[in-house]
Amino acid sequence: MIINLRRWLPPPVLVLGLALGLWIGCGDAEEEEAVVDDSPRRIIALAPSVAEVVHALELDDRVVGVGDYVVWPPALASKPKLGGLFNPDFETIVSLRPDVAILLESEASLRGRLEAVDVEVMTVPSDTLADIEQAIEMIGERFGVGDRSDALLRRWRVELTPNPVESLMRVVMVIGREPARLGDMVVAGPGTFFDQLLSRLGAINAFYSVEMSYPQVGVEELLRREPEIILEIQPLDVPESRQQALMRDWEDLGALGELPAPCVRIVQGKHVLVPGPRLPEVYAQLRAAIEDCIPQPEIPEASE
Repeated sequence: MIINLRRWLPPPVLVLGLALGLWIGCGDAEEEEAVVDDSPRRIIALAPSVAEVVHALELDDRVVGVGDYVVWPPALASKPKLGGLFNPDFETIVSLRPDVAILLESEASLRGRLEAVDVEVMTVPSDTLADIEQAIEMIGERFGVGDRSDALLRRWRVELTPNPVESLMRVVMVIGREPARLGDMVVAGPGTFFDQLLSRLGAINAFYSVEMSYPQVGVEELLRREPEIILEIQPLDVPESRQQALMRDWEDLGALGELPAPCVRIVQGKHVLVPGPRLPEVYAQLRAAIEDCIPQPEIPEASE
């Protein structure tokens, strides 16, 4: 709201007030600038999901080290590597003099060691879509880029808007198995971000009723769930020859059960297992794979 001070203040008071306002405003600007300058400048991001959030918020130049499994973006993948969840390189981490180490909840043991040497640790969640949103908000606020995190979340929510496919399908998402065999598969269970993406697509997770987030199952249990679609999640860019080999692994599945063989599709890419800002890409890939498996109605031939 703009107020016309000339209507009710004498000229000398007006001039004094404006001068005082300018002085106070300059003080606020200097204080605000000091707050921004005081935000952490040296970041450790071990998990790929954390690294991708930091990148999405344009904080690459503050990162001094990343985990061994950070392969994207290239600007962060080329930073000093600091080990993984089970083998963090504690000495190297400390030698980089980080202001803040951003860790996942699963990295609790490393948190304690870092806090013991006065390194600030910020722990962010990552299991569900809500967790990922919270992590983006937390990192944006801590590093003084809340405007960027707000913009990122607005795009994220639009791109992940529920958009059901035409048919209700029972889906199994296989996120890990040994090559050339179907035993001991790891599948996405309830409450995971994969499960939530399926729900937004109007599909049914065939393993919705299990108690574990990522259970390991055999082929018999998979068939007992009567899936119509199997989505094999491959966290690499799989060459055509390898895709054909993966599909051949599933060829005999129909003969093992009483129902028709499920439709199998491969969803691939280095981003597909990373619970971060690129999940909207995974969402689009899942939708395309499911739609590709939905039987199309036969068009009757025109009678002569």
